[in-house]
Amino acid sequence: MSLIHSVILPASYQCLSHHDYQVDIYRGDLEHATAPGNKWHKLQYHLKEARKRNATVIATFGGPFSNHLHAFAMTLKNLPFKAVAVVRGELQPQLTPTLRDAVECDVELWPSSRSDYRLETSSEVSSMINTLYENVYWIPEGGGGHLGALGCRDWADSIYHLDTEYDAWVISSGTGTTAAGLLAYDKAPDLHVFSALKGAAEQEGDIIELANRLIEKNVVEIGASEISCSKKLFFHDDCHEGGYAKQSKALKDFIQEFAIANPSSALDPVYTCKSMFAILTAIKKGIWPYSRTLFIHTGGLQGWRGYPSESNPFISSSETQSS
Repeated sequence: MSLIHSVILPASYQCLSHHDYQVDIYRGDLEHATAPGNKWHKLQYHLKEARKRNATVIATFGGPFSNHLHAFAMTLKNLPFKAVAVVRGELQPQLTPTLRDAVECDVELWPSSRSDYRLETSSEVSSMINTLYENVYWIPEGGGGHLGALGCRDWADSIYHLDTEYDAWVISSGTGTTAAGLLAYDKAPDLHVFSALKGAAEQEGDIIELANRLIEKNVVEIGASEISCSKKLFFHDDCHEGGYAKQSKALKDFIQEFAIANPSSALDPVYTCKSMFAILTAIKKGIWPYSRTLFIHTGGLQGWRGYPSESNPFISSSETQSS
């Protein structure tokens, strides 16, 4: 099964100029049954490191609808580790679908106040977990950090070798880990990164810094050539449509129209819908500067369960139901 599918531009997003645009979507959401999109790639090196350290417990952080937390739970279910998750905010009597899945996978949930949650492994709740359990391996929120980005650099290599002729790649961003991994890959074309977070301008520097650390380590270990990754990064912090997990009316209208034209290529409600909206809007205006664009789907379709079912135009697609 090919993981690269053509995107059909909705009628109102057809370019009015004579420019010929081709947009394809790399269906990362179809890659892995339990950790679709970028999730498995960000987890794999963390799991290797946990084994190397002989960890007995693996812990991580996430919100009540977190795609990372969901993938973490599904992945750890069949591995010989105790799984612990620090959940942002108070746990309500009625757990979200994401957290119910985590509990069914035997993940132990620890609620955390938002202020303590921001302290990550320096938080009070993390200290309590480290006291209760021995040899805890902590995975950063979203599967981030150096090891998460390293897995995404490997992902970039596998994507590139499916088709080497794209002018640009497009990726959605939360923590910026995936973007850093793709940016560090020496054969990657121009990389357009669309943040789903409001006020995330400083993240561009974080992505470049993490990518440079990967590149420097690669140079030392295998003698690879250094690349100037910042020149091929195009970071967009103004396409969040109101903020994290929020949807403007224009975005909602776009999702409906995109689903009609591409019913089997479901977008998630937090990340990929916003980045796809941004590039198709640029194409509509005739200002997108690339002929062949690859949109890399990062998964997250389970996130639709945090929205009213009537707002999901992909509800009948098998991809959404099974993710």
